[in-house]
Amino acid sequence: MSTAALLEQVIEELYARHTADANAAAAARRDYEERRGRVHQDDELWEPWSAAFVEWFVVERVGEGGVPPALVTAREMLEAGDDRADLVAALVTSHRSLFEVIAMRPGRIELIDLLGGAELHVVEQRALHGVEVGDVAELRLVGARGEVRFGRTFIYHPKAARNAIVERSRAMLAKGSSRRDVIDAIAQLRVQVTRYRHMAPSRVYELGSRIMG
Repeated sequence: MSTAALLEQVIEELYARHTADANAAAAARRDYEERRGRVHQDDELWEPWSAAFVEWFVVERVGEGGVPPALVTAREMLEAGDDRADLVAALVTSHRSLFEVIAMRPGRIELIDLLGGAELHVVEQRALHGVEVGDVAELRLVGARGEVRFGRTFIYHPKAARNAIVERSRAMLAKGSSRRDVIDAIAQLRVQVTRYRHMAPSRVYELGSRIMG
């Protein structure tokens, strides 16, 4: 089985296992929406927002044992001799950031990390319909067995807001905000775009905290 197929298999198993507790998932969702804004089921963002939430819940959110649920599973798989343990560990150490698509080639998408400046290329055989050079998105990249793959976090921001996003992000980082704080603040502005349809999307990002306040 290919690395991509094994990674998908592991992700499905992790999500099924760690989202079974409805109460824990609901509490986590409240935490998530408090930081990033609330999205309703009839909202255009609902599906990508929910996919990103589940990934964050399993891969990043610290659980009862003081570590993310996926790390607990990785340790158990390692002890059991499961040769997929490294893929779960790769998810735990994955990189979530704001990226811009700078090139697209057969089987490969090239990105630049707007928060750190690194250029990366992602192995991707699927046709990502609607994705174009210049797109800006919150993505999770997973380094697995010598390849960089996409996770399931795909929160797209308006292309026209690219410069405003970079400016706001740099200002926040300069003041000591964490990368997570920056990503979540920009996510809040994406939610506001759906609330302020009369306003140009780039303007929403430029106004930022004044709109959210």
